[in-house]
Amino acid sequence: MPLSKVKQNIPIKTNIFWKLYQEDPLLKPRFPSPILADPSFLFPETTLDHKWHLVAHDIFGILHYHSENGIEWSKPKRLLFHGMRPFLFQERSTYYLYFEKYKPFHVLMSWFPFRKWESEIMVMTSKDLKHWDTPKTLLKPSKPFHSDSKWGNSVSNPCLVKVSDEKYRLYYSSSLAYVTDCGFCEPKHISVAESENPLGPFRIFSQPIFSPMESDMFCNVAAGSIKVLQWRDRFFGFQNGIYWNEEEKKSGSAILFLQSEDGLNWERINSIPILGPNGRGWKGSHIYACDVKFSEAEKLFILYFNARDKAHWTQGKEAIGLFVGKVEEIFKTNQTRPKAKAKPKAKKKMKGKRK
Repeated sequence: MPLSKVKQNIPIKTNIFWKLYQEDPLLKPRFPSPILADPSFLFPETTLDHKWHLVAHDIFGILHYHSENGIEWSKPKRLLFHGMRPFLFQERSTYYLYFEKYKPFHVLMSWFPFRKWESEIMVMTSKDLKHWDTPKTLLKPSKPFHSDSKWGNSVSNPCLVKVSDEKYRLYYSSSLAYVTDCGFCEPKHISVAESENPLGPFRIFSQPIFSPMESDMFCNVAAGSIKVLQWRDRFFGFQNGIYWNEEEKKSGSAILFLQSEDGLNWERINSIPILGPNGRGWKGSHIYACDVKFSEAEKLFILYFNARDKAHWTQGKEAIGLFVGKVEEIFKTNQTRPKAKAKPKAKKKMKGKRK
């Protein structure tokens, strides 16, 4: 049957409609730490015990939780001291834990102006999420955009993505920017490195892919961090930018949703953050880093994040919540008009079929 018109739907943009799973946090800090931050997780279908696993950090180091349902979590087990901003990656039968390693007790002392921050990115591996090998240094500050003459040297917030059969891309934060009303620094740039092996060595890109811009109302202080995942034929990015609200004379942080064809050149899809502070309660001041994965079983994006109630380090507390997202794609239509086959006697034009 000849076609007078063929329409092909091609996705050009993906919107995700988000909602909080519940208003209260799922995980709260345990005394004496005022914070529980930077969650990263694994689905039960990727773990040996078929449980959910989540790591996060407090002011002493990295904690490990497990769960039957992703909602109610076990008491934490201490994985290591003097580590923060962990990220879990799984490939075949190996689990990788990437994290920022800092000098002993540096978190407790970092609010004092005479102490410069020093950190590096490390990785350790496990076959069962119970026994871990000795941590290995993956990345040290080595570029001008890794350092600040006043605040110190920092590489942090690792996020590993396998972009092809022979290439792994490490997204990470670098350098530092001081946030006045918080009294501490946040990551200034977001940078990239690549390797043929998840254990490195990594080749560092010559310039960051994100830096603060005065004209960007959601990233005018610092670029913060990003979590990246591949979904179908594109990359999704979830960035928590750090900003200063001049009208309200206070800082904030919110999660921005981005898309990219190559994972390097990004477009911000929503004009406003998908999740930002609400001025009250445990999410009152800042929405910080997250981890995001797509659940094939639920057909939902699952996003764990941490939030801060008050800005200054002497008052603020941080806890972990859950955000879920349903996908809606926006399509464009390509039209082609192939020539119709001639029929000797029939003059009636056939209606086209829709593909």
